[in-house]
Amino acid sequence: MLKSFIVFVVISCSTSIYALPIDWHGVLGFDTSVLDAYRRVNTNSFTLGNDGSQEVELPTGEALSGSWQSYIFRLQPNIVVNDSATIKAELSSGYARGGFVGDESTLSQASGTANQLYPLNFSTGADGLVVNQLYAEIYSDTATYLLGRHPQHFGLGAVVDSGEDTWDRFSYLRDGITVKVKLGNFKIEPYWTRVNNGTSLTKGTRVKDYGISLVYDSVERDLAFGILYNKKQTTASSLGYTTTVNSATTQSIGATDVKMTDIYFHKAFGDFDFGVEVPILTGEIGNVYTGTTTYKAQAIVLESNFKASSSWSFGLDAGKVNGDDGGQSSFDAMYLNPNYQVANILFRYNLRAIANDGSYNLYDSYINNATYARLRARYSTEKWRWDVAWIYAKADQVAKAGTTAYNHLRNESFTANFNQQDDLGMEFDSGFEYKWNSEITIGGQFGYLLTGDYFGYTNTATKNEVANSYLLQLRAAITF
Repeated sequence: MLKSFIVFVVISCSTSIYALPIDWHGVLGFDTSVLDAYRRVNTNSFTLGNDGSQEVELPTGEALSGSWQSYIFRLQPNIVVNDSATIKAELSSGYARGGFVGDESTLSQASGTANQLYPLNFSTGADGLVVNQLYAEIYSDTATYLLGRHPQHFGLGAVVDSGEDTWDRFSYLRDGITVKVKLGNFKIEPYWTRVNNGTSLTKGTRVKDYGISLVYDSVERDLAFGILYNKKQTTASSLGYTTTVNSATTQSIGATDVKMTDIYFHKAFGDFDFGVEVPILTGEIGNVYTGTTTYKAQAIVLESNFKASSSWSFGLDAGKVNGDDGGQSSFDAMYLNPNYQVANILFRYNLRAIANDGSYNLYDSYINNATYARLRARYSTEKWRWDVAWIYAKADQVAKAGTTAYNHLRNESFTANFNQQDDLGMEFDSGFEYKWNSEITIGGQFGYLLTGDYFGYTNTATKNEVANSYLLQLRAAITF
């Protein structure tokens, strides 16, 4: 795959002089991170048998901190065919638009004895290139047509996020057709897409995914509002989605019929602006509990900004993201897009990935089952940007003694024997970015979490003593 891509690049660059122009864009970034007390409890033991426990696995019995070095890579060529058509793509390496230093390298070694290989340096993993996006953008007098695998963004990006920021690991995709129509201040986008069909061509296994968005955006009034309607349907034989809820193994989600209604509003008053997004999921979802289950989940998120001067700006963000109460009559948990984050530690990482190498991905982490607030400030100059923030969060749903509850860490319901606290914690964050030049940015992040008692829950009479956690991160990125 990698050799084929190199050949493609060489041929494209050489022929573009005589044929089609190619505009190259992309991102290459590296970071190094230390997350102390990632389990958020003061214990060197792990007891999986306690249903409902918030304990994160412990791989060695001693590892109380995590450390990793990762990279992010996106290569985005744009090929201008003519005035009416452009071909666009995004290529990356590995899952989540990157990988980890020392793994998934261009140099692999799968054989030989340990003694012979010791003097040599090599990385584990296989070569691979991922086609995240590949689509044609066709322009006409009445509409713009997107054909193929293309990104989608709506509102604040709480659920539908195209992943255009430098360190965004994911992109919400449509694999089909979108028609973009602009009528004055109105933007209308009907679409149809195919979701994760795999290699099956059988009609009965397909996932139906279609919808429409309508947005009013007036620059003169500093006002925007809109609604996105999406519908997904699967049959009992569909392979597009899987679930592990209340199951030790991954299984097909089965027959589903789910609608998403996403409402967005944004308004500016001079130097002050705010935006609100309310995604709502309703319908029926299969194989979550026993048979078909009613699905009703929602969230509300708020972002506000005040520009005090050319250097100083302040903001207040808040949100309420539903959790599930464990009752099997319906499933109520809402999960925001993994790109949508409000803290450097809380919600940011899949902590089970630190303890279970290869079983989970570190960046598969979502804001869910939480009510939060964040106060933030930013100081900017031509070269520097400094950020500070305060975050407080509590759980939307917790275990109550004598009732059925839901463990959002492990996606399973359980019978609660003891009450659980709802305090997720209070976090203090800071960070900086330095623009070395227009393409290279160097930065760092720091976070300190005063861990809440929610994470000490074990569903026994003895609760774990929670431990405060801190994050140190340095990173550098090249954008072109």
